[in-house]
Amino acid sequence: MRQTFMAAAIAAAWATAGPAAAQTAELDQIRKDIQELRNSYESRIKALEDKLKEAETAAKTAQDAASRAETSAAEAKTAATRTEPAAEPATASQLASKNAFNPSISLILNGTWGRYGEDPTTRITGFAPSGGEVIPPRGPSLGESELFLAANIDPYFRGALLAALTPENTVDVEEAYAETLALGKGFTVKAGRFFSGVGYSNQVHPHAWDFADASLVQNAFLGHNYGDDGAQLRWVAPLPVLVQLGVELGRGREFPGAGEIERNRNGAESQVYFANIGGDIGVSNSYQAGVSHLRQRTPANGAVFLDYDDLTGTHNLFHGRQRVDGLNFIYKWAPDGNPQYRNFKFVTEWFQRRYDGDFTFDTTGIAATDAMNARQSGWYAQAVYQFHPYWRIGGRYDRLSHGSVELNANSAHLTPPDFDPKRYSMMLDWNPSEFSRIRLQFNRDQSRQDLATGQTITDNQLFLQYIFSLGTHGAHRF
Repeated sequence: MRQTFMAAAIAAAWATAGPAAAQTAELDQIRKDIQELRNSYESRIKALEDKLKEAETAAKTAQDAASRAETSAAEAKTAATRTEPAAEPATASQLASKNAFNPSISLILNGTWGRYGEDPTTRITGFAPSGGEVIPPRGPSLGESELFLAANIDPYFRGALLAALTPENTVDVEEAYAETLALGKGFTVKAGRFFSGVGYSNQVHPHAWDFADASLVQNAFLGHNYGDDGAQLRWVAPLPVLVQLGVELGRGREFPGAGEIERNRNGAESQVYFANIGGDIGVSNSYQAGVSHLRQRTPANGAVFLDYDDLTGTHNLFHGRQRVDGLNFIYKWAPDGNPQYRNFKFVTEWFQRRYDGDFTFDTTGIAATDAMNARQSGWYAQAVYQFHPYWRIGGRYDRLSHGSVELNANSAHLTPPDFDPKRYSMMLDWNPSEFSRIRLQFNRDQSRQDLATGQTITDNQLFLQYIFSLGTHGAHRF
């Protein structure tokens, strides 16, 4: 009986010990998991703490570097204000490094196919001499190719050269000048040969014209592009809108409307004064208005007077003073100021020319000279609309007024034409990129008169033009 009781007790104890042992093992596992989790978090926290220390160290290093840079800048500014000996010139290698991308070079290829109903060799009756204006010839022709080089010479000057390569295998230096970069106070000086600041279109190179030919008033009063050898001073006022004043003193190598002339005199024989004002109207609109004045004297032996040689068949000369006054206005529109997809440009110019001096009429070898004065004027208006990134359309109207020409005693030998030339133009051009343009243009030209009948000669003209730009080319004027 006692043995049975002991066996039952042992069995009960064993039955109780099994679940207890299992529970102890589970607790040990939980404690182990907690310890592993604690170790993992402690490792991660330590890693984050180390990273924080590295970031703080880097921030302190950057702050110290910025402080040193500020100190160096302050010292450099202080040193710049002191009078010290000039720095040593830069070495050739240093200059080569700074001008690694200079000069910028571009070549403009320009060609035209022209169709005329009438002989185009004489134009603008009562105004421009035969050949004084530049027009595309009949049939296919190579126009002037323009070679343009420009570079900053040093921190104080920049230079530019524009050479026109003509189809006659000649090279005409149209512009070659140096210009200041750091005069300050809004002043800029240009010296050399350059297109004059008289008017607006006169300063625009032919490849940047909106039409294949120049306006009638440009051709008659200023020629292709009136340029001179001399110096120009410009000043831009420190105002919220553009206010620019300028003056030019030149040799007077050209007599506008008659081409180049020979001079053998000291001093400035030509003066130009101009002023421009412009600005923005909101985000999408901008404008510029200008006024200019050119004054010049003929050389000692005089200059060809208008187209009177063509009219009379004899040699006629003018000796005296010429003055050309001009007004211009330009308006541009581009949606939100972005002209890439759509834009509109309107340009109009008015000029008045005055002659005061002596007129010599060659009557079969016997020269008759007397005082004379003349006043003529002209204007044009043109509009160009880019309706697609690749396409533009434009129209232009030209008008000249014969004005008054007083020849005094020579009026017995010559009667000035009583004729007002005019012309209508339309163009469409395709611009697949900023480096290429193909243009189709139609002119209804009424700039000539049949002197025998007094009738206006109407000439329907058609031009197909290409303009290609090779190389880097700077931005064009406003």
